[in-house]
Amino acid sequence: IIKNNFKFSKLNLAVSTPYISVIIPVYNRTQYVGEAINSVLNQTLSKDKYEIIIVTNVDLPEREGVRIIKSKERWLGPKIAEGIEEAKGEVISLLEDDDLFLPDKLEVVFKIFRENDKIGLVKNPIKWVNELGKEWLDPLPKEPIIISHENLKLDLISEVISKYNVGFNNSSMSFRKRDIKEYLPYLREVKIIVDKFIGLLFLFTSQIVIWNQPLSIYRVWFNSASYKLANLDQYIQYRSSFKRLVYEDYLTIHKALKNSRFSELLEKWIKYEKVSLKLWSRNANEVKVTLKDVLDAAPLYNPKFPKLMILLVYLASFMPYFLRKKLIFERFYKNELRNLKFM
Repeated sequence: IIKNNFKFSKLNLAVSTPYISVIIPVYNRTQYVGEAINSVLNQTLSKDKYEIIIVTNVDLPEREGVRIIKSKERWLGPKIAEGIEEAKGEVISLLEDDDLFLPDKLEVVFKIFRENDKIGLVKNPIKWVNELGKEWLDPLPKEPIIISHENLKLDLISEVISKYNVGFNNSSMSFRKRDIKEYLPYLREVKIIVDKFIGLLFLFTSQIVIWNQPLSIYRVWFNSASYKLANLDQYIQYRSSFKRLVYEDYLTIHKALKNSRFSELLEKWIKYEKVSLKLWSRNANEVKVTLKDVLDAAPLYNPKFPKLMILLVYLASFMPYFLRKKLIFERFYKNELRNLKFM
C-alpha cells in the first residue's frame, strides 16, 4: 500500500474528448434517473471531457448531452458491457440510476487517471442517505492510497476489502476501459454483483486508488431492489434467489481470474457462498456441500471468520424449513428492517 498526496502539479489537461464515459444502467424504473443525470450534468469538470450513456430497457425522453442505448438484456452485467462497448472515453464511471455524483466527482477522477497511467481503478468513498434523511459515510483514509496487485499480499486483502469497501457499489468506481476489454465476455455472464466483479478484477490485476473524500451518494430506499422487506415470506424468497445468483456470479469471477495468484482465495469465497446458499434454499438438499467445503470456506469481507460459525450455518441448513424460518430467517428479517430505518 502506497500513500500519495495527488497534487497534480505536472498535469497536462489536453486530452481527446470525451475522456470519461459515465454509464447509467436503468432498470424497470424511471422515477430517479432524472436526478442521477442532473448530478452528472452539473459537474465541475468541463462538459467536453465526458459523455453520458444510458443503457435501458424502458423508454426515456431524449435529453441534450445524453446518449440512450436501448437494451434487451435483463441482467446488470450485460447492460454495462453494452455501455462499455459503445463508450468513447478512455475511463468509465458507473452510476446507478437512483444514486448521485457529488459535483467534483468527475474532476477528481479525471485528474487521478491523467496523473498516473498505471492506475486501473479509482474507488471513492460514498455518502449513504436513507429515506429518513439519516446520513453516514464509508471509512475515509487520511490521505489517498494506491494499492498495487504486484505487492498485494493475502493478509492485506481482507483489510483492504472490509476497511475501504473495495469491490462494493458501482457508483463509487471508475476504471480504464482498456484494462477491462478482454474481460467483457465474463462481465456479460455476471447477473448482479458487477461491483464485486469489477472491484476484484482490478484489485487482483492492476493498481487501484482509494480516494479520501466521498464523491458519490448512495440512496437507501425502503422499497429498492436491495431490500425486499414487504413481509417475511417475500424477504425469504428474495434472499434465496439472491444467494443463488451471487453464488453463480462468484463462479464467473473465479473463471475470469482463475490464472491469478489469488485463485485459491476466490475458491474459499465460493465455498462460503455455497454454504450460505444451502442455508437459504427452501430445499437445502438441492445444494451439495461437503465438510471440506465448510472447513475451507471464508467470507469475502472477513476471511478469518470463525470456522465454528460456518459449521453452525452448515448444520442449521439441515433444519426443517419451518424451523429455519422461525429461528433464523425471522431474526435476519427484523435486523434488516431495523438497520434500514435507523442506521
